[in-house]
Amino acid sequence: MSGPAPGVRYPRLERDLAALAAHGRDGGGGWSRPAFGAADQGVHAWFADLARDAGLAVRHDAFGNLIARAAGRSNGPAVVIGSHLDTVANGGLLDGALGVLAGLEVVRRLREGGDDLRYPVEVIAFRDEEGRFGAYSGSRAMMGDLTEEALGKMRASDGTMLADAMRGAGFDPADLALARRDPSEIGAYLELHIEQGPVLEAAGRAVGVVTAIAGQERLSVRFLGAADHAGTTPMDMRRDAFAAAARFADRFRDLVLAEGGTETRGTIGIVKVLPNAGNVVPSEAVLGLEIRDTDAGRLAALAACVGVLAGETAAAMGVEQRVRRVYGAAPVPMDARLVALAAEAAADLGHTPVVLPSGAGHDAAVMGARVPAGLVFVPSIGGRSHCPEEATNWPDIEAGVAVLEAIARRLAAAPLPLDAPA
Repeated sequence: MSGPAPGVRYPRLERDLAALAAHGRDGGGGWSRPAFGAADQGVHAWFADLARDAGLAVRHDAFGNLIARAAGRSNGPAVVIGSHLDTVANGGLLDGALGVLAGLEVVRRLREGGDDLRYPVEVIAFRDEEGRFGAYSGSRAMMGDLTEEALGKMRASDGTMLADAMRGAGFDPADLALARRDPSEIGAYLELHIEQGPVLEAAGRAVGVVTAIAGQERLSVRFLGAADHAGTTPMDMRRDAFAAAARFADRFRDLVLAEGGTETRGTIGIVKVLPNAGNVVPSEAVLGLEIRDTDAGRLAALAACVGVLAGETAAAMGVEQRVRRVYGAAPVPMDARLVALAAEAAADLGHTPVVLPSGAGHDAAVMGARVPAGLVFVPSIGGRSHCPEEATNWPDIEAGVAVLEAIARRLAAAPLPLDAPA
C-alpha cells in the first residue's frame, strides 16, 4: 500500500491541537464543550474556518453536524473521516477532537500532495457524541436512527430540551429529516480515536486496529422493602432493600466473571437508597448497571440472567424487585476489509498493531451499522480519558494519523466494493 513514509511529521496538526486548547477550557483544568452550548458553537465555527482555509466546501446539516468536503473527479460515494468536538464536563483535549483535526490534516495532505482523488473525501464533526441529550445524536440523525418524536423528548440533566438547544444554535428541530443521508453516498467511514483504555500502552504499541465495538445493555434494578426504625427492628425481621441490593451487586460480579468472556464488562455505576437516613432501614434501593460485550448472544443472555438473579435475591431477602431495560445497543463489527487495510497500512509504516475490540462506544458504531466502517486507536497514557489528564504521546499520534492517511489515500483512489458492509 502506498502512503506516507515512516516517520512522517505533522507539525500543522500539532499547532491545530494547541489552538483547540483555547476552546472550552474550564476552571477544573479540563475542557467542557457540551453539545450545542456556547463553547461547542465556538469550536465548530473555528473548525469551519480551518476547513475553508484548506479549500474545503463547508456546511452544517439540519441537525448541526459539520461537513467539510473535498471534491473528487467523480461525484461517487465519499470517503468520510469523522468524530466529534463536544466533550464531557471537565474532559480531556483529545477525545473525539483528535479524530476531527486529524481528518482535516489528512485531507489537506491529499490535496497538497497532488493525489488523484477519484472520489470525494469528507471530514465530519458530529454533534452530541458524548450524550448531553442522547449518545451519538448527530450520527444517529445522519443515519436516520433518530426520530422526531424521540428528539422532542430528549433533555439534558439540567433540564434543557434538545429541541430548545438546537433552536438556540440556529437549527430547526422540525427539519430533522433533512439531516438523514442515503448510506449509498458514503463508500467508507474512518475514525481515529484515543483508546481510552490501557491495552496499547501496556503492549508498548502505537496503533490499534478495532475489530468490533461492544454492544450495551443498561438496566435499572429496583428492590422494594419497608422503612423501619434502625434501632428497634430485629435483623431477622427486616425487609432491607439495600441489603438485597448489596447481595445482588456481589452476585452480579460473580455472574459476569463466570458467564462472560474476556471482552465482557459488567458495571454497577448508580446506587440510590431511600430514605437515605442513618436511623432508618432502607425501603428502596435502585441500582443502575450496564453490560458490554462484542458477542450479541452472550450480551442478551447476561441481560436475561440479571432478571433471574434479581428475583432470586429478592426472594431470599424478603423484598420485591423490578428490573427495567433502560437502553440497548447491539455490537457492531468493523468492516473486515477496512480492518485488513488498517493492519496493512500500520505494517507498511513499521508498526505492529494491536487488533482489539472497543469497549467504548463511538460514532463509528452508528455509522458501521449502515456503511463500511473502520476505527483506529492510538494509546492513552495511563489509560486515562474523560478527565483533564487525558493525553497521548506525540509520536503515537503521528503514527495513528499516518495510518489514517494511508487508508484514506488508498480509498480515495480506488475505493472498496460498495455493495454493503462486510
